[in-house]
Amino acid sequence: MNELCLANLTVAEAAPLEVIDAAAAGGFGSVNLWLVEPPALAHFRHVKRPGASVVGDATSIEAIRRRCRERAVGVFTASAGWIGPDFTTAMIAPVIETLAALEARSLCVVGWDPDRSRLMEHFIAVCEAAARYRLAVHLEFMAYSAIRTVREARDFLAQASQPNARLIIDALHLDRSGGTPEDVAALEPTVIASVQLCDAPGARPPRTALRDESVNARLLPGEGDLPLFALMDALPEDVVIELEAPGASLFGLSIEERAKRCGAASRRFLAEYAAMKASRSNRPH
Repeated sequence: MNELCLANLTVAEAAPLEVIDAAAAGGFGSVNLWLVEPPALAHFRHVKRPGASVVGDATSIEAIRRRCRERAVGVFTASAGWIGPDFTTAMIAPVIETLAALEARSLCVVGWDPDRSRLMEHFIAVCEAAARYRLAVHLEFMAYSAIRTVREARDFLAQASQPNARLIIDALHLDRSGGTPEDVAALEPTVIASVQLCDAPGARPPRTALRDESVNARLLPGEGDLPLFALMDALPEDVVIELEAPGASLFGLSIEERAKRCGAASRRFLAEYAAMKASRSNRPH
């Protein structure tokens, strides 16, 4: 069984305790939290995020730890933000300390600095700081970020040469950046941290609309045309699956109901994929 993780973007307005409760209700084993205000906040069309941060707040940290124990839900990762031109390691140090206190396994970042040398320097510094707490650092590529494709991300990680650096494969960003499951299959399996699973129409929107689609108009697995079975074939069998599917069909529902529908869709997709694999293996050669 793959670990199912409820990604923060799916329930974007939920505070950490609400995300944990929703994950438990939806049958997820872990969560991807926002501990600081998400950079994409200005682009949400359907929800507004509470602005309070739990970083460095001992009371909030203990409340999250307690809720995780009560709900049997772990903190897989947390979105720590974008590494932009004004980034300093001092900005992320308290986030790393908070994640360590929450017994998280990783943090995820997006490169947003067009100066590749400076971006590399800061990414390495983040990896080194996280390594002191035994945290992995997950890098996400996006067609509209500084690291745009899976191949760019692969080469960036190879150059960074950090043992705790991993790569997030977002099904939507992979497709919208021109990537394919074959590109994923060419990666060293150990470099893959997780897959952020969703679906989308086959027709790609204009480049100017990619960010809006990614935060407002994803579909649940099986509802669109992305080659998700082929993507699953290209991934390690035990890959962590983060369900990241903010879409109009879910926005009118409660946070808990959204998580339940997302959990059910994830399990249905995995059952269909398992059946397809079984059928394929039973065919005469």
